[in-house]
Amino acid sequence: MQTGKIGIMGGTFDPIHLAHLKMAKCALEQKHLDQIWFMPSKFPPHKKEKKVASEQIRSALVQLAIQQEEKFAFSDFELRYEETTYTASTLARLQAEYPKLSFYFIMGGDSLFQMEQWYHPEKIMERAVILAGGRDGISNEALQEQAEYLSEKYGGTVELFSMPEMNISSSCIRRRLAEGKNVREYLPAQVYEYIMEHHCYQ
Repeated sequence: MQTGKIGIMGGTFDPIHLAHLKMAKCALEQKHLDQIWFMPSKFPPHKKEKKVASEQIRSALVQLAIQQEEKFAFSDFELRYEETTYTASTLARLQAEYPKLSFYFIMGGDSLFQMEQWYHPEKIMERAVILAGGRDGISNEALQEQAEYLSEKYGGTVELFSMPEMNISSSCIRRRLAEGKNVREYLPAQVYEYIMEHHCYQ
C-alpha cells in the first residue's frame, strides 16, 4: 500500500485475543482506516523482566487470528531489530520507509494515562495520530479530558473511539492455561487450536 491511513496495533500479543481484534475493528470502522497492521514487539520495554513466548509462537498466533480479515495485515517490522523496540523509534522508521502513508497508533484508553511515562511521548505524537479506545471502566469524560491535555501539551492529535467492555487480558489467559482451565471463549478458534496443539503456556 503506497498511500492511505494505516492503524498500528502494537503489543506483545502473548497471546493475541478477541479484545485485541475487537479494538482493531472498532478503530478501523469508526476512524475510516484503510488497513491495520498488527505488529508484535520483539523486546517490549515494559516487560523486560517477564518471560514472553517466542516471537515465532506470537507471530504464528497473530497471523492465525487475522487471516479472515481482509483489512488486517501482519507486520514483522519490530521483529527485524535486535534491540528493545520503542514506539517513537518504530514510528520514525515507518515514516522513513513509507513516506506517503499516514499512521494512526491504536491503544486502550488506560494507556492514554500512562503515555507520558513512555519513551519520548512528544515524538510519538509528532509521528502518528493517537487513537484511544475506551475500556476498563474509564469514563468518557476522563478520557476526553486526558486526550485534550495530551494534544495541547505535545501539539499532537488524540482521537477517541468506542468499543464494548471486554474483560479479557493476555495475562489472565496465560494463567488459566497454566492452571489447565478452558480459555476457548477468549480466543479466535484457530488461535485456541494452535495453543492446545502445541501446548503453549501450559
